[in-house]
Amino acid sequence: MDVRILDLDGAVTSQKALVGGRRPVYNARDWGPRIRMACGFGQFRRFEQNLSDLLGGEADHEPHMTFYGSGDFHHVSLALVRRLREPFNLLVIDNHPDWMRGVPFLHCGTWLRHASLLPMARRIFHVGGEVDFDNSYRWMAPWRELREGRITPFPAYRRFRRGAWAGVEHEPLRPAPATHAGRKRVEELLRPYRQELADRPLYISLDKDVLAGNEAVVNWDSGLLAISEVNAVLDGFTAAADGRLAGMDVVGDWSPVHVQGWFRKIFHLTEHPSLEIDPEYANHVNQCVNLRLLVERAGGRATGSKPGVLQRA
Repeated sequence: MDVRILDLDGAVTSQKALVGGRRPVYNARDWGPRIRMACGFGQFRRFEQNLSDLLGGEADHEPHMTFYGSGDFHHVSLALVRRLREPFNLLVIDNHPDWMRGVPFLHCGTWLRHASLLPMARRIFHVGGEVDFDNSYRWMAPWRELREGRITPFPAYRRFRRGAWAGVEHEPLRPAPATHAGRKRVEELLRPYRQELADRPLYISLDKDVLAGNEAVVNWDSGLLAISEVNAVLDGFTAAADGRLAGMDVVGDWSPVHVQGWFRKIFHLTEHPSLEIDPEYANHVNQCVNLRLLVERAGGRATGSKPGVLQRA
């Protein structure tokens, strides 16, 4: 896959070893404060239109690996999967579900619900989740799709107990809470879905908040997985898809929160956990993870392109 960097918050462009070479960097910093955490649907459509201008069209005709910063922007994945023009399966690796229904604006916790409604999206897999699945947010889950199996969750280590989860198949990724999942475990979980995964390309969205706090530094609650488990998931799913990837995006790089408007300020104050972060440490840890993903998923190849500038609407 070709590699590109969409700069919304400076989190990725501060990682000099990742940006080095000739990987294209697209400057979207002016949009960051206006769409961070949440935005109206009209605002997001304007962002998408400008993104299309920047990337040279409304569609991606070749798979790309896109790094674009904090998990506060995970709804940008919706813009990326909307650029796909053939049916695809979707793999989301995330500590949070991101599938909340009934929210009258776009949010980093709702984008997957909208992605599930795309005509090109087929089966969706959610792997590694732990937070907000069976607490008071559970009533906002897409229960019909979960019961029908169109969205298939593999939680990090436990079965969810509250609400309607008893009627939903959701085998944990780990065979036991303290036993890390390896490639064989992933292959075992995917056995019933191998034909569907082989039938069409796979798009992957990875939020590093699925990783334990010592593996990645994020703006949200840290998850439980080790990077070795995430790579086992990526290897297993990619193999099941016969190596056919429609693309991949990587989020979860910590950055200072800068937002515009009271709407987003309230979300920042009420939803973000209180964290004490050393920016240099965060940059170092996240760069190490990103470089490992780059080498193992995209071969570490650089692509030649001049930096772009995303224009203000």
